[in-house]
This record gives sequence, structure tokens and C-alpha cells, in this order.
Amino acid sequence: MRKFVMVAPAFWIGQTGRDLRNAGIAAQLLALYLLSNPVANYTGLYRLPIIYIANDLGLGLDQVRATLAAVEQTGFAKYDEASEYVWIIEGARHQLGEELKEQDLKVKYVNKEFATISKSCPFLVDYFAKYGTALRLTPRKDVMCTLATSLVSATELVPAMAQAPVELAELPYGETSEGIFAPVEIAGELTTFLAERESRGARTGGAKGVAAWVLKFDAKHGAWLTKELLRAAASAGDYDIVNGARYEQKALEKADI
Repeated sequence: MRKFVMVAPAFWIGQTGRDLRNAGIAAQLLALYLLSNPVANYTGLYRLPIIYIANDLGLGLDQVRATLAAVEQTGFAKYDEASEYVWIIEGARHQLGEELKEQDLKVKYVNKEFATISKSCPFLVDYFAKYGTALRLTPRKDVMCTLATSLVSATELVPAMAQAPVELAELPYGETSEGIFAPVEIAGELTTFLAERESRGARTGGAKGVAAWVLKFDAKHGAWLTKELLRAAASAGDYDIVNGARYEQKALEKADI
């Protein structure tokens, strides 16, 4: 159990804080409880049975459900009763900072917590997409496969990248002693790129072509140039990488190759 939790003044006066206030005192109390209850952690994603909330706050189950729904409307947190997981959306950022350094001892802590999250948690993929790079999370095979199957059609490719479909089994994974699968070094950036692509309403069927093209580029040029290419494509708003040759040239020029 944590000995303390950080609650910023913005909890009360920021936009989300004002939205919580407008949602009622019960919503404010529940939000504070989600931050500070005995089973909460610094990552902001953890299992919290609804009966715990009811018992600790002295509320009926229906009251808890209604208040959770009100809290979710503010964007502060999401709760899934089936899996019993709660995700405080900006929790990790507020508790751990904007980005962890490679040598930060908290990297080991957050990866240990991330590795233990149940596959049934519906927030797992979105959490990795949001925090994978900032928290230096080790990609899990189930997360990467869930992302791929949710975004990707095995038969439809981006027209500008006419190439054979790539099976998930062909993607470069390497198993660690902890049973976590670590894909290529650019996995975090690629996951974030594909998630942003989906959020912009791109055709889901084209994601597999994008992933295949990027992975082939990575195999040829390495992680540094691949990350530069993804940044260039994102800057241009080209999440189908239609102008891949242009971004490749920019990346090569930046590397002075």
C-alpha cells in the first residue's frame, strides 16, 4: 500500500475538477477515492471491485454505478464493472511525471504493474498507446496482437502499398524470461501512430499495410530512421504513409546519409 498520493490543486480548480464539481459532491468524493484508496497505484490502472467502493464510501451499488458514470462523463476516469478495472486517464502523468528516464527506478515498478494487468481489462491497449513511450513500458504480446486485430484486416491493404499481407506470426517478437514479448524497438511509436490513425477515422483495413511497410523500413534502416519517418508522416497528417518515399528522404537527409 502506498504511503501517500499526490493531489494537485488543479484537481479542484482545473477544467476536469470543475466538471467534477458540477457533477456533484459524490463525483468529487469518488474521484478523490479513486486516487487515494488502499489498492490504488501510481500507474492509474488497477483492479477495484465495485463492492470495495460501496463499502469504503458507504454507498449502495446503484449509487456507485451512477456516480462512476458521472465521473466518466468528465473524462477523469473509466470503469469496467465486468473486469473490475478502473483507469484514471491522466493518473500516471500526474503521479509519475511526463516521462520516465531510462535509468529511473520507477521504470521497473510500472512495468511490473503493467505485466500483471489481466487480459480482460478493456483499457489495456489504450493505456499502452498513451503511456508506452513515456513510461518505457515493455510491450506485451497480447497487447500488440489485440491492437493488430482491432485495427487490422488481414485482406485489405493501403492501395499505395500493394504488397502481400503480413501474418501476425511474422512480426518480429522476442520472448523474455518473464513471458512478455518485446517486439522491435519501434513498437511503442508504431502503436501510438496506429492508434492516432484510428482516432482520425482512417480505414481500419489499411492499418496492416502501414504496419508492414514500417516494419520493412525498420528492418532496412533501423529504429532511429524509422522513428524520424513516423514523426514526419504524423507531422504531415499522413497516417496512411501515402508519401512514404518523401518521408524516407527527409529521414535520410536528417541523418545526413
